[in-house]
Amino acid sequence: MEKYNCKEQQMLEFTYKNSGDPIRFPVGTVYGAQDGPTLVVVGGMHGSEFCGIQAAIDVFQKTDPAKLRGKLVVTTIYNMPAFQNHLGFLVPQDGKNPMRTFPGFLEGTYGEVMAYYFWNSVLKDDPDFVIELHGGDIPERLEPFISVTVTGDKAMDDKIEEMAQAYNISCLVHTPIATRNAAPLGSMFGKLIARGIPAMLTEAGGEGILDMDFAKIHYDGITNVMKKMGMIDGELVDTVERLDMTYHGAIRNETQGMWYPFVKLRQMVKKDEIVGEIRDYFGNKIKDITSPIDGMITVVRTSPSVGVPQVLLELHHVN
Repeated sequence: MEKYNCKEQQMLEFTYKNSGDPIRFPVGTVYGAQDGPTLVVVGGMHGSEFCGIQAAIDVFQKTDPAKLRGKLVVTTIYNMPAFQNHLGFLVPQDGKNPMRTFPGFLEGTYGEVMAYYFWNSVLKDDPDFVIELHGGDIPERLEPFISVTVTGDKAMDDKIEEMAQAYNISCLVHTPIATRNAAPLGSMFGKLIARGIPAMLTEAGGEGILDMDFAKIHYDGITNVMKKMGMIDGELVDTVERLDMTYHGAIRNETQGMWYPFVKLRQMVKKDEIVGEIRDYFGNKIKDITSPIDGMITVVRTSPSVGVPQVLLELHHVN
């Protein structure tokens, strides 16, 4: 390890050459007093998911280098343009979801260039583990869950599962890696796994609100993983019963109008059950929205304002 028993914080700065606009990432590094693993934590992939951002800030502030073995690298806010403009889901300069931009492209759009610089700076030296923090964006309420990628490689899958089991979130959603990496550009955590680095996405929060209880779920989860990896001492916070699930996708709107859900989080629904409806701008029903599967509701769009296509609900199959 290059340094010991200290903290650093810096604003990494790059330039999008097509416009001259800056690209910035606030990155804090905690160097432990002893050697150990390297954990990278990334908040604010979506800039208005504030609970994950706050947890990233808290874990950087509260981690004592004298009590740390290894190195903790924390990017508190990945998507600074969205954060500064209170924008959900997208990078405002190009309208792209940053979860569809990794490992990036130097000659691409602003969001693709963001990913390129991050991939080749913060993620340049292979970390031992990576946690990508999400917090439910502005128009959605969700049940906290962890996206657990299944690769078929036992050693890799065991490491990811160990992280997920430690995180103290009940819903563990297992998804095959082929689903993650079908396209050349994709999610950060999915592309890292393809590179051989254990990584996972965690969700807690929602509706563009900084809820400190949800931020603490993330904070406890991160520190639990650090304890499990031997980076810090202490007993794991373990208060939930794990629920094994598989991802079965989202219900997407195909009709202009207003959305009215009839279901709540954790509600079990049957295939073809009516879960909500689209109404016109005078309040008249246009169509029923039905569930395509038997499953549990994990994400509900709480805003009635919907475009085409747009996610209304997400469901998962409970194993």
